[in-house]
Amino acid sequence: MKIAFTGGGTLGHVIPAVSVYDELVSRHGSFDSFYIGSKKKSEAEYVESHGLRFYPVSTGKLRRYFSFENFTDIFRVCAGFFQALGILRRERPDVLFSKGGFVSVPVCLAASILRIKLVIHESDCSMGLANRINSHFADKVCLGFESCASEGKKVIYTGNPVRHEIVSLAHEDIPVSPDLILVLGGSMGAAEINRLVYENLDGLCPKWHVVHQAGKSGDFSIKRENYDQREFIGNELPLLMKKARLVITRSGANTLSELCILAKTSLLIPLRSSQSRGDQIENAAWLEERGAAAVLKDGKDFLEKVSVLMDDDTDIGENAYKLRCEDSSGRIASVIEGVIND
Repeated sequence: MKIAFTGGGTLGHVIPAVSVYDELVSRHGSFDSFYIGSKKKSEAEYVESHGLRFYPVSTGKLRRYFSFENFTDIFRVCAGFFQALGILRRERPDVLFSKGGFVSVPVCLAASILRIKLVIHESDCSMGLANRINSHFADKVCLGFESCASEGKKVIYTGNPVRHEIVSLAHEDIPVSPDLILVLGGSMGAAEINRLVYENLDGLCPKWHVVHQAGKSGDFSIKRENYDQREFIGNELPLLMKKARLVITRSGANTLSELCILAKTSLLIPLRSSQSRGDQIENAAWLEERGAAAVLKDGKDFLEKVSVLMDDDTDIGENAYKLRCEDSSGRIASVIEGVIND
Protein backbone atom coordinates (compact mmCIF):
# COMPACT_ATOMS: atom_id res chain seq x y z
CA MET A 1 0.00 0.00 0.00
CA LYS A 2 1.38 3.39 -1.01
CA ILE A 3 -0.55 6.59 -0.29
CA ALA A 4 0.21 10.17 -1.29
CA PHE A 5 -1.18 13.15 0.59
CA THR A 6 -1.58 16.76 -0.52
CA GLY A 7 -3.19 19.99 0.60
CA GLY A 8 -1.88 23.25 1.87
CA GLY A 9 -1.57 26.95 1.77
CA THR A 10 -2.23 26.97 5.52
CA LEU A 11 -1.70 24.45 8.31
CA GLY A 12 -5.50 24.26 8.49
CA HIS A 13 -5.27 21.95 5.46
CA VAL A 14 -2.16 20.09 6.53
CA ILE A 15 -3.05 19.13 10.11
CA PRO A 16 -6.27 17.24 9.20
CA ALA A 17 -4.49 15.42 6.37
CA VAL A 18 -1.80 14.26 8.78
CA SER A 19 -4.53 13.14 11.22
CA VAL A 20 -5.80 10.79 8.49
CA TYR A 21 -2.25 9.54 7.93
CA ASP A 22 -1.89 8.86 11.68
CA GLU A 23 -5.13 6.86 11.62
CA LEU A 24 -3.88 4.75 8.72
CA VAL A 25 -0.60 4.11 10.55
CA SER A 26 -2.55 2.96 13.61
CA ARG A 27 -4.39 0.47 11.38
CA HIS A 28 -1.58 -0.80 9.19
CA GLY A 29 1.63 0.09 10.92
CA SER A 30 4.34 1.74 8.86
CA PHE A 31 3.56 1.99 5.14
CA ASP A 32 5.04 3.81 2.16
CA SER A 33 3.71 7.35 2.02
CA PHE A 34 4.65 10.91 1.16
CA TYR A 35 3.21 14.43 1.15
CA ILE A 36 3.19 17.03 -1.63
CA GLY A 37 2.79 20.54 -0.24
CA SER A 38 3.80 24.15 -0.63
CA LYS A 39 7.26 25.54 0.01
CA LYS A 40 6.24 26.93 3.41
CA LYS A 41 8.69 25.80 6.07
CA SER A 42 5.92 25.30 8.65
CA GLU A 43 4.16 22.74 6.44
CA ALA A 44 7.31 20.70 5.84
CA GLU A 45 8.25 20.74 9.54
CA TYR A 46 4.80 19.58 10.66
CA VAL A 47 4.55 16.82 8.06
CA GLU A 48 8.06 15.48 8.60
CA SER A 49 7.61 15.50 12.39
CA HIS A 50 4.96 12.81 11.84
CA GLY A 51 7.26 10.62 9.77
CA LEU A 52 6.02 11.55 6.30
CA ARG A 53 8.35 12.34 3.44
CA PHE A 54 7.68 15.84 2.11
CA TYR A 55 7.97 17.16 -1.44
CA PRO A 56 7.50 20.93 -1.96
CA VAL A 57 6.09 22.24 -5.25
CA SER A 58 5.48 25.72 -6.63
CA THR A 59 2.04 27.10 -5.86
CA GLY A 60 -0.19 29.97 -6.90
CA LYS A 61 -3.28 31.21 -5.12
CA LEU A 62 -6.69 30.87 -6.81
CA ARG A 63 -8.18 34.34 -6.39
CA ARG A 64 -11.74 35.41 -7.16
CA TYR A 65 -10.76 39.04 -7.59
CA PHE A 66 -8.53 41.01 -9.94
CA SER A 67 -4.86 41.03 -9.01
CA PHE A 68 -1.68 41.26 -11.06
CA GLU A 69 -0.50 38.26 -9.05
CA ASN A 70 -3.11 36.19 -10.87
CA PHE A 71 -0.95 36.43 -13.99
CA THR A 72 2.32 35.47 -12.31
CA ASP A 73 0.62 32.72 -10.31
CA ILE A 74 -0.48 31.03 -13.54
CA PHE A 75 3.17 30.22 -14.18
CA ARG A 76 3.65 29.03 -10.59
CA VAL A 77 0.65 26.70 -10.88
CA CYS A 78 1.95 25.35 -14.20
CA ALA A 79 5.36 24.77 -12.63
CA GLY A 80 3.70 23.03 -9.68
CA PHE A 81 1.76 20.80 -12.04
CA PHE A 82 4.88 19.57 -13.82
CA GLN A 83 6.71 19.13 -10.53
CA ALA A 84 3.82 17.09 -9.11
CA LEU A 85 3.60 15.09 -12.34
CA GLY A 86 7.25 14.11 -11.99
CA ILE A 87 6.88 13.18 -8.32
CA LEU A 88 3.74 11.10 -8.84
CA ARG A 89 5.12 9.39 -11.96
CA ARG A 90 8.24 8.42 -10.03
CA GLU A 91 6.46 7.37 -6.81
CA ARG A 92 3.32 5.79 -8.35
CA PRO A 93 1.06 5.76 -5.25
CA ASP A 94 -2.09 3.63 -5.13
CA VAL A 95 -4.17 6.65 -4.16
CA LEU A 96 -3.83 10.39 -3.55
CA PHE A 97 -5.69 11.95 -0.61
CA SER A 98 -6.22 15.69 -0.97
CA LYS A 99 -7.26 18.02 1.84
CA GLY A 100 -7.76 20.98 -0.48
CA GLY A 101 -6.19 24.40 -0.57
CA PHE A 102 -4.68 26.03 -3.63
CA VAL A 103 -1.59 23.80 -3.56
CA SER A 104 -3.79 20.75 -4.21
CA VAL A 105 -5.14 21.67 -7.66
CA PRO A 106 -2.03 21.01 -9.81
CA VAL A 107 -1.31 17.86 -7.77
CA CYS A 108 -4.82 16.46 -8.27
CA LEU A 109 -4.72 17.31 -11.97
CA ALA A 110 -1.39 15.47 -12.29
CA ALA A 111 -2.88 12.46 -10.49
CA SER A 112 -5.83 12.45 -12.89
CA ILE A 113 -3.57 12.43 -15.95
CA LEU A 114 -1.59 9.53 -14.46
CA ARG A 115 -4.86 7.71 -13.63
CA ILE A 116 -4.03 7.63 -9.92
CA LYS A 117 -7.11 7.18 -7.75
CA LEU A 118 -8.15 10.32 -5.89
CA VAL A 119 -10.02 10.96 -2.63
CA ILE A 120 -10.66 14.58 -1.61
CA HIS A 121 -12.07 16.16 1.54
CA GLU A 122 -13.97 19.45 1.95
CA SER A 123 -14.01 20.88 5.48
CA ASP A 124 -16.41 23.78 5.06
CA CYS A 125 -20.15 24.02 4.74
CA SER A 126 -19.77 24.88 1.05
CA MET A 127 -17.10 23.67 -1.33
CA GLY A 128 -14.17 25.95 -2.06
CA LEU A 129 -12.89 26.72 -5.53
CA ALA A 130 -9.93 24.32 -5.28
CA ASN A 131 -12.15 21.40 -4.29
CA ARG A 132 -14.79 22.28 -6.88
CA ILE A 133 -12.06 21.81 -9.46
CA ASN A 134 -10.64 18.70 -7.79
CA SER A 135 -14.07 17.07 -7.46
CA HIS A 136 -14.23 16.57 -11.23
CA PHE A 137 -11.25 14.19 -11.01
CA ALA A 138 -12.10 12.55 -7.67
CA ASP A 139 -13.22 8.96 -7.12
CA LYS A 140 -14.69 9.93 -3.73
CA VAL A 141 -15.59 13.29 -2.17
CA CYS A 142 -15.68 13.40 1.65
CA LEU A 143 -17.68 16.15 3.38
CA GLY A 144 -16.99 17.77 6.73
CA PHE A 145 -20.56 19.07 7.18
CA GLU A 146 -23.59 16.83 6.96
CA SER A 147 -26.33 17.87 4.50
CA CYS A 148 -24.29 20.82 3.20
CA ALA A 149 -23.84 19.53 -0.34
CA SER A 150 -25.83 17.46 -2.80
CA GLU A 151 -25.37 13.75 -2.33
CA GLY A 152 -24.19 11.43 -5.04
CA LYS A 153 -22.56 8.06 -5.43
CA LYS A 154 -19.13 9.47 -4.82
CA VAL A 155 -20.12 11.96 -2.08
CA ILE A 156 -19.78 10.72 1.51
CA TYR A 157 -20.28 12.51 4.84
CA THR A 158 -17.27 11.81 7.05
CA GLY A 159 -16.98 14.85 9.29
CA ASN A 160 -13.77 16.79 9.77
CA PRO A 161 -10.58 15.12 11.03
CA VAL A 162 -9.66 16.30 14.52
CA ARG A 163 -6.31 16.06 16.26
CA HIS A 164 -5.90 13.04 18.51
CA GLU A 165 -5.09 15.32 21.47
CA ILE A 166 -8.54 16.91 21.22
CA VAL A 167 -10.44 13.63 20.85
CA SER A 168 -8.67 12.05 23.83
CA LEU A 169 -9.38 15.08 26.03
CA ALA A 170 -13.10 14.90 25.26
CA HIS A 171 -13.40 11.80 27.41
CA GLU A 172 -11.22 12.97 30.30
CA ASP A 173 -12.85 14.21 33.50
CA ILE A 174 -11.36 17.71 33.51
CA PRO A 175 -13.57 20.35 35.15
CA VAL A 176 -14.47 23.53 33.31
CA SER A 177 -13.12 26.73 34.89
CA PRO A 178 -16.25 28.88 35.35
CA ASP A 179 -14.39 32.17 34.89
CA LEU A 180 -12.07 31.23 32.00
CA ILE A 181 -12.53 32.84 28.57
CA LEU A 182 -10.27 31.63 25.76
CA VAL A 183 -9.89 33.99 22.80
CA LEU A 184 -8.39 32.58 19.59
CA GLY A 185 -7.57 34.62 16.53
CA GLY A 186 -5.70 31.87 14.72
CA SER A 187 -1.93 31.37 14.74
CA MET A 188 -1.43 34.74 13.02
CA GLY A 189 -3.99 36.55 15.18
CA ALA A 190 -7.05 38.47 14.02
CA ALA A 191 -7.11 42.26 14.09
CA GLU A 192 -10.88 42.50 14.54
CA ILE A 193 -10.95 40.08 17.47
CA ASN A 194 -7.92 41.75 19.06
CA ARG A 195 -9.58 45.15 18.83
CA LEU A 196 -12.80 43.90 20.44
CA VAL A 197 -10.88 42.37 23.31
CA TYR A 198 -8.70 45.45 23.89
CA GLU A 199 -11.71 47.79 23.82
CA ASN A 200 -13.60 45.70 26.37
CA LEU A 201 -10.88 44.67 28.82
CA ASP A 202 -12.29 46.96 31.53
CA GLY A 203 -15.54 45.04 31.33
CA LEU A 204 -14.00 41.58 30.95
CA CYS A 205 -11.12 41.35 33.40
CA PRO A 206 -12.75 42.34 36.69
CA LYS A 207 -15.19 39.42 36.33
CA TRP A 208 -13.34 36.76 34.33
CA HIS A 209 -9.88 35.47 33.47
CA VAL A 210 -9.06 35.99 29.78
CA VAL A 211 -6.42 34.00 27.88
CA HIS A 212 -5.93 35.68 24.50
CA GLN A 213 -3.96 34.35 21.53
CA ALA A 214 -3.30 37.64 19.75
CA GLY A 215 -0.81 36.61 17.07
CA LYS A 216 2.04 38.75 15.80
CA SER A 217 -0.24 41.78 15.47
CA GLY A 218 -1.05 41.85 19.18
CA ASP A 219 -0.33 44.89 21.37
CA PHE A 220 1.75 43.34 24.11
CA SER A 221 2.17 46.63 25.93
CA ILE A 222 -1.37 46.12 27.28
CA LYS A 223 -1.37 44.72 30.81
CA ARG A 224 -4.34 43.90 33.02
CA GLU A 225 -4.97 41.72 36.03
CA ASN A 226 -6.68 38.47 34.95
CA TYR A 227 -5.50 39.05 31.36
CA ASP A 228 -3.00 36.65 29.80
CA GLN A 229 -2.07 37.73 26.27
CA ARG A 230 0.15 35.49 24.14
CA GLU A 231 1.39 35.63 20.58
CA PHE A 232 0.78 31.92 20.09
CA ILE A 233 -0.53 29.07 22.25
CA GLY A 234 1.20 25.80 21.46
CA ASN A 235 0.81 22.41 23.11
CA GLU A 236 -1.28 23.87 25.92
CA LEU A 237 -4.13 24.82 23.59
CA PRO A 238 -6.19 21.59 23.72
CA LEU A 239 -6.24 21.65 27.53
CA LEU A 240 -7.18 25.34 27.62
CA MET A 241 -10.04 24.65 25.21
CA LYS A 242 -11.23 21.82 27.45
CA LYS A 243 -11.13 24.02 30.57
CA ALA A 244 -12.63 27.19 29.08
CA ARG A 245 -16.18 28.20 29.96
CA LEU A 246 -16.34 30.20 26.73
CA VAL A 247 -14.27 30.13 23.54
CA ILE A 248 -14.27 33.24 21.33
CA THR A 249 -12.92 32.46 17.87
CA ARG A 250 -13.24 32.61 14.11
CA SER A 251 -15.38 29.91 12.49
CA GLY A 252 -12.93 27.84 10.49
CA ALA A 253 -14.19 24.30 10.01
CA ASN A 254 -11.38 22.61 11.96
CA THR A 255 -11.89 24.81 15.02
CA LEU A 256 -15.66 24.25 14.96
CA SER A 257 -15.19 20.48 14.86
CA GLU A 258 -12.93 20.69 17.90
CA LEU A 259 -15.47 22.85 19.75
CA CYS A 260 -18.20 20.29 19.05
CA ILE A 261 -16.15 17.35 20.30
CA LEU A 262 -15.27 19.26 23.48
CA ALA A 263 -18.90 20.42 23.96
CA LYS A 264 -17.82 24.06 24.16
CA THR A 265 -19.96 27.15 24.43
CA SER A 266 -18.60 29.49 21.79
CA LEU A 267 -18.96 33.01 20.44
CA LEU A 268 -18.05 32.99 16.76
CA ILE A 269 -16.71 36.01 14.89
CA PRO A 270 -16.42 34.81 11.27
CA LEU A 271 -14.21 36.41 8.67
CA ARG A 272 -16.20 38.90 6.64
CA SER A 273 -17.09 38.01 3.04
CA SER A 274 -14.76 40.79 1.89
CA GLN A 275 -11.86 38.91 3.54
CA SER A 276 -12.77 35.43 2.32
CA ARG A 277 -15.22 33.56 0.09
CA GLY A 278 -17.79 33.64 2.90
CA ASP A 279 -17.18 30.07 4.10
CA GLN A 280 -16.76 31.12 7.74
CA ILE A 281 -20.07 33.00 7.67
CA GLU A 282 -21.80 29.89 6.31
CA ASN A 283 -20.10 27.62 8.86
CA ALA A 284 -21.11 29.89 11.74
CA ALA A 285 -24.70 30.18 10.52
CA TRP A 286 -24.99 26.39 10.24
CA LEU A 287 -24.07 25.96 13.91
CA GLU A 288 -26.15 28.91 15.06
CA GLU A 289 -29.27 27.52 13.36
CA ARG A 290 -28.83 24.35 15.43
CA GLY A 291 -28.31 26.19 18.70
CA ALA A 292 -24.69 25.04 18.78
CA ALA A 293 -22.95 28.44 18.80
CA ALA A 294 -23.59 32.15 19.23
CA VAL A 295 -22.50 34.47 16.42
CA LEU A 296 -21.42 38.08 16.84
CA LYS A 297 -23.05 40.23 14.16
CA ASP A 298 -22.36 43.66 15.65
CA GLY A 299 -19.19 44.48 17.58
CA LYS A 300 -21.18 46.85 19.82
CA ASP A 301 -22.86 43.81 21.35
CA PHE A 302 -19.57 42.05 22.17
CA LEU A 303 -19.51 42.53 25.95
CA GLU A 304 -23.25 41.90 26.27
CA LYS A 305 -22.95 38.65 24.30
CA VAL A 306 -20.01 37.52 26.42
CA SER A 307 -21.89 38.34 29.63
CA VAL A 308 -24.94 36.34 28.58
CA LEU A 309 -22.85 33.33 27.59
CA MET A 310 -20.74 33.42 30.77
CA ASP A 311 -23.50 34.17 33.29
CA ASP A 312 -26.45 32.19 31.94
CA ASP A 313 -26.90 28.45 31.82
CA THR A 314 -27.15 27.67 28.11
CA ASP A 315 -27.38 24.44 26.16
CA ILE A 316 -25.02 25.63 23.41
CA GLY A 317 -22.27 23.25 24.48
CA GLU A 318 -24.68 20.30 24.63
CA ASN A 319 -26.06 21.11 21.19
CA ALA A 320 -22.53 21.41 19.81
CA TYR A 321 -21.65 18.01 21.25
CA LYS A 322 -24.62 16.46 19.42
CA LEU A 323 -23.05 17.57 16.12
CA ARG A 324 -19.65 16.02 16.85
CA CYS A 325 -17.99 13.41 14.65
CA GLU A 326 -15.23 11.82 16.71
CA ASP A 327 -14.20 9.19 14.18
CA SER A 328 -13.82 11.36 11.10
CA SER A 329 -10.21 10.30 10.50
CA GLY A 330 -11.32 6.68 10.73
CA ARG A 331 -14.18 7.20 8.29
CA ILE A 332 -11.88 8.88 5.78
CA ALA A 333 -9.27 6.15 6.23
CA SER A 334 -11.95 3.57 5.40
CA VAL A 335 -12.90 5.50 2.26
CA ILE A 336 -9.24 5.53 1.17
CA GLU A 337 -8.90 1.80 1.86
CA GLY A 338 -12.08 1.13 -0.11
CA VAL A 339 -10.81 3.08 -3.12
CA ILE A 340 -7.49 1.19 -3.04
CA ASN A 341 -9.27 -2.16 -2.90
CA ASP A 342 -11.92 -1.26 -5.50
